[in-house]
Amino acid sequence: MVPEIVNYVRMRASGLASLGLPTEKELRSASRKKAAAGLRLEKLSAPWKRELQLEKLRAVGRESGEEFSFAVLGDAEPGRFWIFRKLFNKKGVFETQLRRVQSRPVDFSMQMGDMVSRGIKRNYLQFFRRLDHVGVRVPYLTTLGNHDRRFPHGRCDADLYRSFFGRTNYHFDHGGVRFVSLDSSLIRLTRWQLSWLDRILDFPGRKIVFTHIPPVGLREWTKIAWRREVAGFKVGADEMMEIFSARAVDRVYLGHVHAFGVQEYKGVRYVLSGGGGSPLYPVGQSNVFHHTLAVCIGPDGIRETLHPLHGRPIPVSEAANLIV
Repeated sequence: MVPEIVNYVRMRASGLASLGLPTEKELRSASRKKAAAGLRLEKLSAPWKRELQLEKLRAVGRESGEEFSFAVLGDAEPGRFWIFRKLFNKKGVFETQLRRVQSRPVDFSMQMGDMVSRGIKRNYLQFFRRLDHVGVRVPYLTTLGNHDRRFPHGRCDADLYRSFFGRTNYHFDHGGVRFVSLDSSLIRLTRWQLSWLDRILDFPGRKIVFTHIPPVGLREWTKIAWRREVAGFKVGADEMMEIFSARAVDRVYLGHVHAFGVQEYKGVRYVLSGGGGSPLYPVGQSNVFHHTLAVCIGPDGIRETLHPLHGRPIPVSEAANLIV
């Protein structure tokens, strides 16, 4: 009886293989590999939960009015399509710039979204491996980008981002300054977000906002060639900018566009910093280069320094004048 059973199992396995279907052994192996990958992802992602990073930041213990600095890192995803990765991506740029941030006297870093090309487990696992390889010590905070969602375009969930990091709209105070991370990754803002934003920005001290996608009102950054407003969001954009002006926001930092720039709009300074390591596309503009920012806030105001991947650091005010 036993040999007959063995022969039956062999015939069944042979038949499945001839049909191009996985055998039971192959299915079990795939299941074990999937479980192992899930455990690795859980282990590697655990240190980056926002509350843990904010605990590290609170341990710094800055008093209100005390001078401190933070870093801004732009888009880091390597390109969604292989042709973009082949032609325009330079491997290791994000890691190089992130490693340099660790050596600067900054209290925390804010990554401006688009950490991964698409928000799926495999990509997040690779990203957390990059953080682990660099050996990130400085508190690492994030803003949600459209590529960090399940699909980079269209309405879809950000469940993985929430499970790894936390809420997509949040704020924290440090050194008497209010920092706000606003989720613009769906290329629109809801009425709830605008109401929340206005309430959170009702604060007597300095106010800094981080959001991934620029509003279409900043036209210089939201057009591609002859197509206007394709790189920005429109729904809720005007209302958001009016809130920023009414609440006297000191700075708004943006990503999404892989470039650098500064614009003033109704008393608010907007700084584009999308050069964290993502592909640089040949659009014929001098503001397209990899870089990070160091921002110092103190009693004398806000000082920003541009750190290009290649070349010496330069004050943002001077760098903005060099862009043509």
